[in-house]
Amino acid sequence: MKSHVLTDVQKLFLDAYTGISNTFSKNDLQEAVRNAVKDACNGEWNYYSFMDNRYKVFAIIAQNMPIAMNASLAGRFGTFASFKDTSMGDLNYFDVEDDTVYPVYTSSRGNGDVERQKIINKNFSVPTQMKIIKLYDELDRFMAGKCDFAQMTDKATSAFENYVGQLISDTIYASYASVGTNFKALGAFAATTLEDIIEYVKGATGAERLQIWGTTSALSNVSDGAGYSDKAKDGFNSIGYYDTFRGTDLFALPQAFTPGTQTFAVNRSYIIILPASEPIVKVVFEGDALVNMTDGMGRNDLQPEILYGRRVGAAALTTVEGKFGIYKFA
Repeated sequence: MKSHVLTDVQKLFLDAYTGISNTFSKNDLQEAVRNAVKDACNGEWNYYSFMDNRYKVFAIIAQNMPIAMNASLAGRFGTFASFKDTSMGDLNYFDVEDDTVYPVYTSSRGNGDVERQKIINKNFSVPTQMKIIKLYDELDRFMAGKCDFAQMTDKATSAFENYVGQLISDTIYASYASVGTNFKALGAFAATTLEDIIEYVKGATGAERLQIWGTTSALSNVSDGAGYSDKAKDGFNSIGYYDTFRGTDLFALPQAFTPGTQTFAVNRSYIIILPASEPIVKVVFEGDALVNMTDGMGRNDLQPEILYGRRVGAAALTTVEGKFGIYKFA
């Protein structure tokens, strides 16, 4: 497992992306990165100084991009997803506690002959794949020092955040087949069906309160046949869904487009039911971020390219039945 002390620039990344600092913005962060890049190039920017020191610049980006990415993802999806960084080649096994409630037997005096109950915890691993994004600029802008590494890093970070967010949503949606029969439903919304799933998840997890998550469109399907007050109806008109279903709070998932399209990235036809802060999806980043560059001299258009890559994978917690429920709307 990777463990290290944050550098000063990494602390700035963390503060800026978690909103800890009231006086330090992402613009300030980008300026700090520009200064760090300049320092790595011996205090001044020019093409030859950069080429002599480019791997120092790549190291700055590779060390800081994961900090920003993890902080932002945790803020958006931390309620039901956990994020883990591992060294390259490490086994990323996750142990899952068995929530089985064991029977208690009646025994006659002096008789210890009762059935034993084996404590069985399960584990699973998360396979990862290398995901890469390439950005480019014009050679004359690069040589003039107008190729903004800080801005490019921010754009690459946002692109990976969008991808991982979609990966989390797709992972949950694809887990439907593996979820126990009593913990899922498919069809038009029915209040009694959702109430049954809630009770099953409560019984399986021991949680007193659950949460319901989905896109605004998906949550708009959830309604209580008992009716709502005028205040609740005003709330629906304000946010697009009722924020409570029979004592269980509803929360909207952030929506985005699939890159280069106007297709929604997060499926709008399902909701998930889970205990508060239950990480039902495990996201693993394996190894260090990969940052490299071609200077463009080998291309006819002379356009320099910078490459960002990370190994990432996700898996839903379905090895133990009842950790969460899914309601798909048909």
